[in-house]
Amino acid sequence: MTKQKLISPILMWIIVFAGIAAIFTIAPKTLLFPRTIFNAFILVLAILYFVYLFVSAFHAHPRAARSVAGIEKIITRGIYARVRHPFYSAEMALAWGLFIYFPSMRMLVCVVWLTAVLIFWMKLEEQALTEKFGAEYKEYRSAVPMLIPRFLRRPPNSRTPS
Repeated sequence: MTKQKLISPILMWIIVFAGIAAIFTIAPKTLLFPRTIFNAFILVLAILYFVYLFVSAFHAHPRAARSVAGIEKIITRGIYARVRHPFYSAEMALAWGLFIYFPSMRMLVCVVWLTAVLIFWMKLEEQALTEKFGAEYKEYRSAVPMLIPRFLRRPPNSRTPS
C-alpha cells in the first residue's frame, strides 16, 4: 500500500470523531461567554462560507475529496486558484462558527481538536502531492494560500487543466 492511499479522508474523520466523542465525555459544558445576535450572525456567515467553498470545490474538482491517490492532476482554476484546501477551510470555518454560537468549553476543545487534525492532515496531503506531482505542486503551493482564500486580490495566473 502506498503512502498516498494511507492518507484517506475516511481515516481522518474517524480520528476526528473519536476525539470529539472522548472530549464530550471529559470536557465540561461550561459557557465561556454569553450568546447574542452577533453569535448568530457569525454562524450564518460561517454557514454561507462553508456552502460557497464546498460547492465551489466540488464543482471544480469532485475527486479532491478522495484520497491523494485518487487525484490525477492538479486543478488550479476556480476556487483552487484562490485556496489550496477549500474543503478543509470550509470545515474549519463552520466548526469555529458553531463554537461562536455554542460557546462552551466542550465546543472549544472539539474545535481545537478538529483544527489540529485537519492541519496535520493537510500537511500529510501536501507531502504526498509534492511527491506525486513534484515541481508542479511546489509552484502551485507557493502561489496559492493553504487555508484563507484570496478573495480581494486577483488570483495568480490560473491554468486550465490539460
